[in-house]
Amino acid sequence: MAKNDKTVFVTVGSTGFDQVISLLTSSPSLQILKSLGYTKLNIQYGKSRETYNEAMKICNIPNEIQIIGYDYKTSLDQDMSESDLIISHAGSGSILESLRLNKPLIVVINENLMNNHQAELAVELGNKGYLVYSSTSNLLEILKSKAYENLISFPEPDATIFTNILNEEMGV
Repeated sequence: MAKNDKTVFVTVGSTGFDQVISLLTSSPSLQILKSLGYTKLNIQYGKSRETYNEAMKICNIPNEIQIIGYDYKTSLDQDMSESDLIISHAGSGSILESLRLNKPLIVVINENLMNNHQAELAVELGNKGYLVYSSTSNLLEILKSKAYENLISFPEPDATIFTNILNEEMGV
């Protein structure tokens, strides 16, 4: 990756999220990313392969932006680490992985999921200032606003908490 490259990493998890894939590969979205200085869009599209492939056929990609996509990898660590911005579905694993890397994070809530407990986590962490959450309907506005640039760093985990509770319960 060249020094001046700026990368957005998108992950939709294992189930896919067609609306996010379609939106982020649309001309308006790509123009916004270009205007913000991003040069690479790396998309983990999960089960949204068909949506991704169709989008790649019709989207008007600016010369300055490279788009890479794949369905699954064993680990997303490298893609997340090399990114400058992460746009993620609301899965707790993806959220926590991103936050532990101290990467700017936009979580897109899938409003089509029934009993969406994942939304609760995203909203709570968003209210604490660790991430920005959105729906697909306001994602482009959030990108333009750069609200993700002023987030609070997620605290490091305290490995002693569990040990202390266990010791207390065991009478040690």
